Amino acid sequence: MYSKINYTIVGLFVLIFTVLALGFAFWLAKYGFEEKYDLYRIYFDEPVDGLSIDSTVKLKGVDVGKVNAIELDPKDIERIRVLIRLKHGTPVTRGMYAVLKLQGITGLSYVQIEGGKRGEPLLKPDGHEIPVIPARHSLSYRLSQKAPELLRKLDSAVERFNTLLSPHNRTQLSRILDHTASATQKALAVEDRIIALSDELNTTLQHFDRRTKDLKKGIDRIVVTLDEELPPVMRNIRSAGENISRVARGIDRRLKRGEYDLRKIVRPLEVDLSELSYRYQELAEDLKNLSRHPSSLIFGGARPPKGPGE
Repeated sequence: MYSKINYTIVGLFVLIFTVLALGFAFWLAKYGFEEKYDLYRIYFDEPVDGLSIDSTVKLKGVDVGKVNAIELDPKDIERIRVLIRLKHGTPVTRGMYAVLKLQGITGLSYVQIEGGKRGEPLLKPDGHEIPVIPARHSLSYRLSQKAPELLRKLDSAVERFNTLLSPHNRTQLSRILDHTASATQKALAVEDRIIALSDELNTTLQHFDRRTKDLKKGIDRIVVTLDEELPPVMRNIRSAGENISRVARGIDRRLKRGEYDLRKIVRPLEVDLSELSYRYQELAEDLKNLSRHPSSLIFGGARPPKGPGE
């Protein structure tokens, strides 16, 4: 006799087993394979067009997290509060900042974290308050803020350009260009004249160099002449001095011997004095000719003939 199976108990057992299996799988999926993240807040004071939940967060170009939430700051409606989650252990330092960037040409945006230096302290969550990463304006926002000013400057530049190209200014500009061309031609003429003067100066310097060499030769000739003329004159003077000394000694001896014939005493002295006078006249004549015609010693040439009475 076969025992009857209680299908109710079997069904209840299968149901409980299924619920326990699903609960274990959910727990395993939630706590066993879930990756840990660190939360950070960013406050933007510019529009966040193109940014959405699960948008990418990059640290210097590397994907490190996602955007968790985007909402208006309840304390300041001009700011937008963005909550991001980064992979646990992502090195975010206090010197880093967040900026919005466009992702290609799709119009979507992502959060880029930049800056920071080696050795700066890390910005770590303390468990009580979510740390804040400071934000900076994006390039597109800065351009949009500067665009009106740039347009005003461009419009002012266009007006000035139009004023510059007015008929009166065009006439003045044409005159200026004509004067510039004339001045350029004059400058070229002055340059040619300067070149010609430079050539003339070069020729003059060469001529002066030749004259200097000739003057040096003349000076050398004077030195040679003096070397040749002065020794005989000096010898004559020395000879005259010796003769005078000899005559004086002879007079002294004769006077001591009692010889008082002055004619015999004076006659040799007269001859010597006459010769000495002649020599001095020759020296004076040479010096006079040298003072009158010094070029004869520098450039050579015969002495000029004596005039009447010379």
